[in-house]
Amino acid sequence: MFKVFQFLLLAFLLVNTSGCGAKKLVGLEGKSLLGFGSDEQTEFKGATYPPTSQIATAFQATQVPKSCRVFAETLVQLPSNISGKDIENTIFAEAGKRGADQVLIGQSRQAEDDNGVQFFYYGPKQEYLCSEQWQGWKYGYSFWAKQGDWVNVGYGEWGKAGYHADGPLVMQVAMLRCQ
Repeated sequence: MFKVFQFLLLAFLLVNTSGCGAKKLVGLEGKSLLGFGSDEQTEFKGATYPPTSQIATAFQATQVPKSCRVFAETLVQLPSNISGKDIENTIFAEAGKRGADQVLIGQSRQAEDDNGVQFFYYGPKQEYLCSEQWQGWKYGYSFWAKQGDWVNVGYGEWGKAGYHADGPLVMQVAMLRCQ
């Protein structure tokens, strides 16, 4: 009986603290836990803004100005041997088309497959102030969890023509509107 209690307590703690992957529990089908929302890859359905050409980059949420609102949460799949400059150009092209004037770059992992460039949009359902409501990289977990080892694509690699990824990548990106 004690082991059953321990198991239930552990399961409860994992669901309520991780925010990763736990979408359905008995009696909660169709309801989102911890703001995690749907984990299905989607087309862009966010707010629409006029295209932009000047886009800033942040690698931590604390670097984002207080006025910025997150309007797109995406995982970006990138092909093998892509340069840091091409990564920047690819993400800026999509973000600019959507009207972002800032991108927040998360972590990168080796992609399970090399399917070229793909943007998988996960939300949010409604844009929000990054400085007040950012909850981290909790979207797209079922896709994210299938990927390979961690790959460092940070400030030292971003935008650098001399950097080349050894294999395909999946990168976390949030698009923000700061005007």
